[in-house]
Amino acid sequence: MTRSELPALSELNPTFTVTVLESGQPAAFLALRHFLHDTLAEPGRAYAVRILGEVLVTRPDDDVAGLGSLSGLGFDGLYVAVRQRWQYPRWADGGPTDLTHELTVALRRGHLVALHTTVSGPLLRRWVRETGHLRFLPAAALDTYDQQVHGEVDVAPASSRLSSTARLDFRAYLAAVTETLDLLDKALVAEDTQGSFE
Repeated sequence: MTRSELPALSELNPTFTVTVLESGQPAAFLALRHFLHDTLAEPGRAYAVRILGEVLVTRPDDDVAGLGSLSGLGFDGLYVAVRQRWQYPRWADGGPTDLTHELTVALRRGHLVALHTTVSGPLLRRWVRETGHLRFLPAAALDTYDQQVHGEVDVAPASSRLSSTARLDFRAYLAAVTETLDLLDKALVAEDTQGSFE
């Protein structure tokens, strides 16, 4: 699925801020995509919203907007959406509206999903809890990750969130997510192994 107004993925420069979730089933990624699409389509406190464009890629051989095949990039699923949001300035109850563009990127690699979005943390947490499709990572795995990156990335274990101020071109962003998910996967395996001996 693609909408033509989506900017070229190679032109995106997101900050490295992701919420990492875990799932045992590939179908959970599609459930997450539906949740994101539906949530982004709701105006909430905004005057109006419009999904400017979105793309979903889940087949290994599918081309990801000139960047290569999905499997060649090292992922099992990719969802990107750009939302336009019109909102009254905080100093006005009506009149002029501010227009912002918000980026959502979800990447699945094995049983882990990295999510970069403006969807609120409490809303995401409630959806995760109610549906059971995904789960937040255990604090121990995030602590292990934090020790490995030596403070280069801020880690918030309570929200399974990793962030830095680094703004990366999309190919570098994909590489950073790959490295992060690999480290977290190893931390989860270590935690499972340690738990089995206790």
